[in-house]
Amino acid sequence: MAAEDTNMNSWVYRGEGNRCVAVGNLVTNDVYLLMKFEDKLSSDKSHTDVQSTVQNEVNFGRYVMRPLIGAQFVPVGEVVGVSKEFLSKIEEKMREHRSSRRLLEKLDPAGFAIRLPDACSLSQVKSHGQGPVVCIEVKPKTGFLPKIDTIPHVHAERRSVCRYCMQQCLKLHQGKIEERSQYCPLDLFSGTASRMTYAIKALVQNPQNNFKIFQDGYMIYSGDAENHQQPLQDCLTALFAGETEIKDSNCAGDSGTQRNDLLIDRFAELLLKTLFYPGNESDSCYGDTPPSSTPECCSESTCDAQIQRDSQHGLVPGSVLYNILHTQRLDVLDIEGTHPLYQRLVAHLDTHPEDWGKWCLKGPYDNAQWTVSHNMIGKCRDNIESIESVVMLVKAFLVSLTAKDCSVMVTMQRVENGPDVMVPVVTDSVGNRYMFNIQVVDTKPKPLHRIQKYFSLNKDIIQAYVQTTVDK
Repeated sequence: MAAEDTNMNSWVYRGEGNRCVAVGNLVTNDVYLLMKFEDKLSSDKSHTDVQSTVQNEVNFGRYVMRPLIGAQFVPVGEVVGVSKEFLSKIEEKMREHRSSRRLLEKLDPAGFAIRLPDACSLSQVKSHGQGPVVCIEVKPKTGFLPKIDTIPHVHAERRSVCRYCMQQCLKLHQGKIEERSQYCPLDLFSGTASRMTYAIKALVQNPQNNFKIFQDGYMIYSGDAENHQQPLQDCLTALFAGETEIKDSNCAGDSGTQRNDLLIDRFAELLLKTLFYPGNESDSCYGDTPPSSTPECCSESTCDAQIQRDSQHGLVPGSVLYNILHTQRLDVLDIEGTHPLYQRLVAHLDTHPEDWGKWCLKGPYDNAQWTVSHNMIGKCRDNIESIESVVMLVKAFLVSLTAKDCSVMVTMQRVENGPDVMVPVVTDSVGNRYMFNIQVVDTKPKPLHRIQKYFSLNKDIIQAYVQTTVDK
């Protein structure tokens, strides 16, 4: 039975990836992930096969990523049916919002979607809020440097330059971006307030699909539109309404630059406080893990070098970035150490195809086969000759890829002074209180063959970076 709201006026475009299109319902406060028609082989899949594939994605988030990142951060999705008529109407309505390169990607007519609670909403405490509900989407990317002996000497720069900063050179070469971003994931994951603030401001300045802002369910900032600064300034002005310092700032003579800078400063301060929120340490498997005392630094980061050298704090245990970073660190061999194991596994599966099912490499994920931990991975690394150890190390790498590609959704709204609300609250530097909620989304599994693609991309990234440094 179809579960969707057929009133097209209720639906808004939220974004999309290679696998699905996300649309939000402003009435029910749900988000639907509508599956895309992948390839010609998809037409050979039965109705049951498609449903099973979608259910596997839900189960991966629930049974693999949720225990690692935390139940309070990772929502549980639900597979629902959607009609062909709905898919046709929603595809037509969202056409104007999709990029030209995405328009040829059609929705799967099989009629299954994943329904999730809307990260852009604070509907459970709506009566306490004042002003707009603002949701910030951050795709933080990889937050650590590989420092292992599997990296060949010719790629030694990878021990001091993060993948994101290196990849900026490749994107420039490919014409995908016009200028390099000043954002570095290692700054955001440092746990040092000054570095994290610098990273947030860099994302605001140059989002590159890693940063979006929604106001009352509608995307108002992603860096794509030519006049994107005005909607952002209007949104933040409404969010901080009542703050005398912002209202009284004299912007004459500088086209509002001073006011905009002040808004961004306040915004970065507020977002930083939510990211520092410790959450429930017992809610993930890292609750008793000590914080890092020496945050890593990337040599390509444009953050002040002295600030980087003075970094000592580390992320707060139980915070969302802390849990994501530790999940990313399940990658203990890096792609250059994992790729040979992947080749061994593929060769084994060629002669033992029945082991695809034995090891649940394509799911299901609701069993112990995909239970990974740092302790387990350490033991497997010590016994790497075993094919079972190879399987677990490859699985751990795939889980880390999901954590490296997930998005953090921080939703906030100014709250009236008075009664407590049922969600966390932070107070800014002028005493205003903001209730907020954090969700981690995009937690779907990565297929085994993604390792080969990741390995090939890694070579291209290194080549582009080396060429750029030679040309300087």
